[in-house]
Amino acid sequence: MLVVDSHTHVIADDHQRYPLQLADYPGVEWVREAPVTVDELVGEMARAGVDRALLVQAQGGYGTDNSYLVDARAAYPERFGAVAIVEDAAELEALAASGVGGVRFFAIAGGGPLQDEAMWDAARGLGLRVSAATVPEHLEAVGEALAHHPDVVVALDHCGFAPDTIGRFAHLSNLYLKVTPHVLDSGDPEATLERLVGQFGADRLLWGSDYSQTHDRPYAVLVDQARTACRGLTQREQARFLGGTALELWPELA
Repeated sequence: MLVVDSHTHVIADDHQRYPLQLADYPGVEWVREAPVTVDELVGEMARAGVDRALLVQAQGGYGTDNSYLVDARAAYPERFGAVAIVEDAAELEALAASGVGGVRFFAIAGGGPLQDEAMWDAARGLGLRVSAATVPEHLEAVGEALAHHPDVVVALDHCGFAPDTIGRFAHLSNLYLKVTPHVLDSGDPEATLERLVGQFGADRLLWGSDYSQTHDRPYAVLVDQARTACRGLTQREQARFLGGTALELWPELA
């Protein structure tokens, strides 16, 4: 069973080549407290039995400078996919050519890229998968955007931080959920996952560690949490949750 981590963040140790651009909001302390380079992540994955991963641009550390993201993926193209954050849709063509397979709509404050038709058109035209980062108060805007763009696949980071209420959007067939520690820590992990499977089906759920932004426990423990959470599912459902769904959305990882 191939295991794919759909949500990781890496930070370079060379701050001259890849200068940090720390965001001015709470929650970015991890960039200095617990940074993990791509080489270190490869080692952590090998020890934990994780085969592939998506590198998701760390907005809190680099903003829209995707330089390290692109170079990190290029160093291990057989192991990583990449999801970038951009300000302008015109940037996406060059990023797609460099191997980036997804774009992150960072909409914590609502609106932004969700309302940018050029961004949706570029994602569709380039075959990029969309990851959306938002919070519960802006989920209605995400739902409206998905309904208006049914032909674009969207993976919602951390279930929108609303695992108990996200089921109201299950009718949107282009909505996929990243199930991370933010979700599994919110209650009984097995019960939470089984409820989400009942609402969305295992074919629309992806496990992600959120490492190293989530760093209150070792990477291997985050992986074990995912394996434990899905042990009550069928073998097929486990395979989808732990890697199959991510491979479907990001076939370059296969």
